[in-house]
Amino acid sequence: KKDERSVFLRVSDIDWIEAAKDYVLLHTSTRSYLHRSTMSALEAELEGAGLLRVHRSAFIRASRVREVRGHGRAITALVIGDDLEVPVGSTTTLQVIEALKLPS
Repeated sequence: KKDERSVFLRVSDIDWIEAAKDYVLLHTSTRSYLHRSTMSALEAELEGAGLLRVHRSAFIRASRVREVRGHGRAITALVIGDDLEVPVGSTTTLQVIEALKLPS
């Protein structure tokens, strides 16, 4: 909602999502939107939408990744957009490697 209106976003417009307590921030190329939801609920809703869970508090659109930070299987972050660094969690590293088709 925004100023007594509801704003509808295409999932394809979302670059990345981050947790914000009982809300999530949906980031597009032009602005961010606050949405009342949990990361777990979104994960189920967004399955197959091209967004990859990279951390307990972050999803990214794999096609927006410009750089991988870390070494080998020890990925620490992904860089998207204009040098925005999104952390990669230790429990999601293998899924990130597979999803981005990185050499192991």
